[in-house]
Amino acid sequence: MLRRRNVYRPLDWQVAPWRDRSPILLLTGSAGGGKSRLAAEKLHGFLLRYQNAMGLAVRKTRNSMTNSTVLFLERTVIGDDAQVVHYPSKNRFEYANGSILAYGGMANEEQREQIRSIGSGGSVDMVWMEEATHFTEDDYNEIMPRMRGTAADWRQVILTTNPDTPSHWIHRRLIEGGEARVYRSGALDNPHNPPDYVEALNRLTGPLRDRLRDGRWVQAEGAIYSDWDATVHLIDPFPIPAGWRRFRSIDFGYTNPFVCQWWAMDGDGRLYLYREIYRTQRLVEDHAKEIMALSQGEAIEASVADHDAEDRATLERYGVYTQPAIKDVSPGIQAVQARLRRAGDGKPRLYMMRDALVDADPALLAARKPTCTEEEIAGYVWQGTGEGRATKEEPLKLDDHGMDAMRYAVMHADGGGTWWIF
Repeated sequence: MLRRRNVYRPLDWQVAPWRDRSPILLLTGSAGGGKSRLAAEKLHGFLLRYQNAMGLAVRKTRNSMTNSTVLFLERTVIGDDAQVVHYPSKNRFEYANGSILAYGGMANEEQREQIRSIGSGGSVDMVWMEEATHFTEDDYNEIMPRMRGTAADWRQVILTTNPDTPSHWIHRRLIEGGEARVYRSGALDNPHNPPDYVEALNRLTGPLRDRLRDGRWVQAEGAIYSDWDATVHLIDPFPIPAGWRRFRSIDFGYTNPFVCQWWAMDGDGRLYLYREIYRTQRLVEDHAKEIMALSQGEAIEASVADHDAEDRATLERYGVYTQPAIKDVSPGIQAVQARLRRAGDGKPRLYMMRDALVDADPALLAARKPTCTEEEIAGYVWQGTGEGRATKEEPLKLDDHGMDAMRYAVMHADGGGTWWIF
């Protein structure tokens, strides 16, 4: 049977970056502009054109790479191209002309070591860094010495990302510092977006609207947790030592997300969010079963929860015993703020692990709403006054379910409540 490959027809805005051979290319802007499609097609086209070329596609974690980007490459970009064979066991695609497209993550030393060993002598011709704001500057610095491939007379690193805060290293170094050629796009630049997708972007509010709809690198106006810095507070996963204290915090919801967070505390009192359920449209009894299954083998000292008596009783029927959380909003916010600030040793006292989320809620993804606690932080802002100014008295009650659960956790860790073994 004759096999065909997908045919790429660039959008108007994609033509210039397709032709650009600058060493560093940054594709940014609002969601849905076609940044990832351009990067993937350019990487694939480079490997088809130049013999024995070495290409690399990376996301922060290997799981996110294999569960999303690899599928995108297989189904949308490479398709049934007979010139390319996928070898999942080797984490790579091999081309008939001798070129290779390897893929991986950079979440820990083992994954970074795999990246270092890619290519002849570790050399690479073209790299695509997807969801680039999830990478640290050290990750980026790890990639740059690999850019010494000789398949062509030019090499390139392509970074694709939606905007983050202006303090992010990508904005500081690549945009303000002029290290990259920058191309911006928006959802309206991509005629393939369905109308309901654009409508969902238009319904966003606050910094998510600024970033995902308007493509702006902005700090939230009236941000409550202005000390949050993803490059500091968001860390690579690691095995929790057996001697660390562990507990859970729970905020109930059905139409709104049900949130269950697993926290660990080290010997210095620092907190680590290492696992999270964040789902809508699911019964409490189903959550309870999943919580028990995920907690197997762990010594959970306590579960602090919102005060809904019926939901707490449902959890208890399935073995998840809870105690009422301390819900005082202002003291709780201040306690979280204190933990996010760097202590005398230069380190904060609260961290979140990448890939803590058990699985993403498809409904929330489709609605372009936060799918985990980390994604709520940028939009967690103070209630505005009639003149639009933030009051710094009450938080805006919107997409704050992970924020509530985190507040319960911090208040518990900082001395509220009693530690029970459950």
